[in-house]
Amino acid sequence: MMTERAILVRDVSKCYHIFENQRARLRHAFWPSRNEGMSEVWALRGINFEVKRGDSVAIIGRNGSGKSTLLEIITQTLTPTMGHVQIKGRIAALLELGSGFKPDYSGRENVFLNGLLLGLSRAEVERRYDEIVSFADIGPVLERPVKTYSSGMLVRLAFAVQVALEPEILIVDEALSVGDYFFQQKCFGRLRQMRENGLTLLFVSHDMGTVRDLCNRAVYLRQGHMEFVGDTTVAVRRYLAERPQADGLGPLKDQPRSIPETSLTEENDVAHGDGGIAYEHAIWRRDQGGDGSTSRRLLAVAVFGSDGKPTLQAKIGDTIRVLIHYVVPPEESGNIALVLKNKFDQVVTVVGSLHLGLTLFRGKPDVFELQVQLMLEAGLYSFQVAYSISSGANTAVRLDETGWLGPLQTLWDYESERAPFLGMVGLPVTGRVEVNDIGARNHPPV
Repeated sequence: MMTERAILVRDVSKCYHIFENQRARLRHAFWPSRNEGMSEVWALRGINFEVKRGDSVAIIGRNGSGKSTLLEIITQTLTPTMGHVQIKGRIAALLELGSGFKPDYSGRENVFLNGLLLGLSRAEVERRYDEIVSFADIGPVLERPVKTYSSGMLVRLAFAVQVALEPEILIVDEALSVGDYFFQQKCFGRLRQMRENGLTLLFVSHDMGTVRDLCNRAVYLRQGHMEFVGDTTVAVRRYLAERPQADGLGPLKDQPRSIPETSLTEENDVAHGDGGIAYEHAIWRRDQGGDGSTSRRLLAVAVFGSDGKPTLQAKIGDTIRVLIHYVVPPEESGNIALVLKNKFDQVVTVVGSLHLGLTLFRGKPDVFELQVQLMLEAGLYSFQVAYSISSGANTAVRLDETGWLGPLQTLWDYESERAPFLGMVGLPVTGRVEVNDIGARNHPPV
């Protein structure tokens, strides 16, 4: 599929005229050769690349590098000063939040308006309408004017419309960063599915993990010039090597915690009977009820950092404690597992009592503790706790589970601290340096 050209960008440049005053602007309008009081700002200069059908290409660069300007030119909402762009295929774009929506129209009316603008018939939009409503999941507000929507509602509806109308080319410019974390997971899962079905994707983001996961090629812009086009990994390395220039990027700072900071001490540790601190500081829990039901094995989940305080944040390499309050019927031999997903809706790992060779207590409430060293690249992750009965070497039947919890955030200041590893995960690695006879004679031991 990656043989036919979908997007061609040739010698594209964009210049903006900046005038000292309105008089200079008026003079230039009547006499274009008169440039007194006018200066030129070039947002883009000589951009050249092409995107094959079915390709996924990222456009990366620091703030002010020209990314958004380039996307506006490609979507033909902005005219280049020089050069041209060719598009082959039905194109949809998520650029500025709410762009393409008429504020006074309801969400329902805007769905049909966007479909007609994309060249679909009303019958085709009606056929996809239920899918759009289900994906957006914003409830009865769909009947209200979109000018009353929150930013999160806007991006939910906008993304649902664009992907459900099955464009051949989709352009996304940081719009998904507005949505909540779990909706982002849902969106990235759909984008991967569409990409596998032949979607041509043009994607802009400052999140290099997202870029690396979604895109096989990248265009790296710097101050309006194209520094590199090609393999995503190479482009990301060049981007990270660039020194930030007054774009507001600084060291990572801990965000406010969403859980009370209560210390987990020896005196205030887990009480096996009622779940103790696992239940008191749970991020998920259900009432035990007292009806004797055995269908609800999981009762509470709590997460503590290496400092013994409840948290959903940790630096790369820190160890967290996940306390799971549970009750298992006496006749049942089940297992508890922790499932971890990244922001792209991909399962990162599944670990638990079965993998550790541990047997759960049965017949009364108890607490299962997992200690997890977070050797994961900086970012956001969701997690789920599940109780299941083994049905094979690596298969099981789930009998109970929590919803998706989090997000759990791993932090690192890549600009000033040497990371313990680079990439998505840090593997357990050991190494040694052997000095041969020649080396031993020429070099003292280290």
